[in-house]
Amino acid sequence: MKNIVIAVLSLLLLISCSSRNKKYEYSKKIILKGMNPISIAVGKNGIWVSDSKNNQIVKINENGKVLSRYTGFKRPMHISIFNRKVFVPEYLNDSIKVIENGKVLPLALSIKPDAPGGIDVNGRLIVIADFYHHRIIVKNGNNTFTFGKKGHNAGELFYPTDVKIINDKIVVADAYNNRVQIFSVKGKFLKVIGEKDSIKVATGIDADKSKIVVTDSGNNRVIIYDWQGNKIQVLTQSLNYPIDAAIDNDKILISNFHVGSIVVYDK
Repeated sequence: MKNIVIAVLSLLLLISCSSRNKKYEYSKKIILKGMNPISIAVGKNGIWVSDSKNNQIVKINENGKVLSRYTGFKRPMHISIFNRKVFVPEYLNDSIKVIENGKVLPLALSIKPDAPGGIDVNGRLIVIADFYHHRIIVKNGNNTFTFGKKGHNAGELFYPTDVKIINDKIVVADAYNNRVQIFSVKGKFLKVIGEKDSIKVATGIDADKSKIVVTDSGNNRVIIYDWQGNKIQVLTQSLNYPIDAAIDNDKILISNFHVGSIVVYDK
């Protein structure tokens, strides 16, 4: 019996290691006719897309069919989903809107952003990339503060466009510094990633416990890093100005801004 248990555990470990070591490969392309998708976020019942060309937020299925549509936004940017709510930064309106139960409502903020580029939400914690102020706004319950300032040194920002909360860390797409930075949820600088990889505008990011995915728009590629900053893989097939990426289990979805499509990579 003991030998059987050991054999089963060994097999499970082998399968787990094999899955982790698999590379992402191009799977398919979802056409978004007449759209310029900036951001994508995967929900339970569809894929949410911010479309800057038509100033709208749409929910689509895996074939690109529009399931829901919300119009009247002013250049919606990098969106986030939490608890069935869709959080939408409005670049030209200096505000955040929330789509909830079919309604579009404003998000109250005590610190006003100037052209918010991205948002992420995890419970009471809300983090916003404040583009023209070169900083990050953090709202944690009733407490709101900022960190970051304009500059090119470690911990400084130059037009940040996207943010992601992972456990007790905040990952920032430091777009025009051509890199990614990691901070604590209190705003303490921790690490720079990608600074030596000749990135041309780090527009969008996503992350999970094992990796950070960065869209390198000017080079038409997506770079996958581990949390130590080591390059795991570079994706290039069928990418045309990729501007955002979303991790969905063993898939990565990438928005092609100029050609109106979402490219899917799969393990």
